[in-house]
Amino acid sequence: MIHAHTIGSTALQIQVPQFLQETVAGIIAFLPVLLSGIVVLLIGWVLGRVLGAVVTRVVEGIGLSKYTQGTPLESDRSGDGGIAGALGKLVKYIVYFYAALAASDILGIAILSQLLSDIGTFLPVVLSAVVVLVIGFVVGRAVGDIVADVVGGFNLGSYFHDTPLERVTRTAGGIGGIVGALVEYYIYFLTLLTAAGILQIPALSRLLNDFAGFVPALIGGVAVLIVGALAAEFIEDIVASTDRSRLTSLVGLGVKLFVYYLAITIALDTMGFDATVLTTLFTSFVTAFFGALAVALALAIGIGLGWGSKDYVADNIDDWMGSARDSAGDLTDESAGHGSSDEFGSSGPDDGPGGSGPSGTGGSDI
Repeated sequence: MIHAHTIGSTALQIQVPQFLQETVAGIIAFLPVLLSGIVVLLIGWVLGRVLGAVVTRVVEGIGLSKYTQGTPLESDRSGDGGIAGALGKLVKYIVYFYAALAASDILGIAILSQLLSDIGTFLPVVLSAVVVLVIGFVVGRAVGDIVADVVGGFNLGSYFHDTPLERVTRTAGGIGGIVGALVEYYIYFLTLLTAAGILQIPALSRLLNDFAGFVPALIGGVAVLIVGALAAEFIEDIVASTDRSRLTSLVGLGVKLFVYYLAITIALDTMGFDATVLTTLFTSFVTAFFGALAVALALAIGIGLGWGSKDYVADNIDDWMGSARDSAGDLTDESAGHGSSDEFGSSGPDDGPGGSGPSGTGGSDI
């Protein structure tokens, strides 16, 4: 028993050092590879920070930030460096990425290398989209400023005085500011559409294409609203200038509201919205209004005639009654005259020579 136990212990003592030796040998063999990967990561980290700082300084020297202020590319937060800092960070993280890819290849991590390789093939596409976004936003801002200056020189804001659009144009920097902003954001939209096509994102491209089809209708609807507002104010001024009465002012206000209604209805229809509700509402309103107006006119005429005739009857009732009494008396006298003439005519034959009346007796006596 003692001899067998001694033999097993000796075998175990032989096997354990062999396993440790193989483990230590593997670690020692992997150390150069691990150190190489760490060195690559350190170099990439240093190089990324240096290149990022260089790009930031170069972009700041070019003065690109003044062209991107007020655009989605320029952040409102302080201390991030704006577009220059964003581009510097982008370059820095790109260098970090390629350093990680090289380190994974050195370390022989197949899964990580495959993942980073797939991302690396897509990275130039992302960079192209970023470049398109930067250029498009800069161009949009520049063109928008130019259009705002040109349109603002025509002083179109004076035509919107005392209109609902006056406050909008005043807060937005006038008509020039509004038109310039529309042009600017339309260029932004085209830039996003181009970037989505570069990135080959079907859902985003389809969404932007659908919106692109709606943009002309939207612009047409806005133009109809602007023209309608100008026409409404112009027509109201014409109607109000014909007379200074309260009724004329009310008629001018009604005409203005009617023109606004037409402009809103046509604008919504131009934009592709269903304006049936507004049409039905307007028809019902007009029917109810004119119906109520007819009833009011009928009541006013009836009450006016009744109330006015009361005073007229009270003033003339005595004359009418006197005329009626006189007419009745004349009719009575006239009837009495006709009765007496008939009585004398019937006794005439008795008064003749053969009659028995007084005149006839007297004649016989003679």
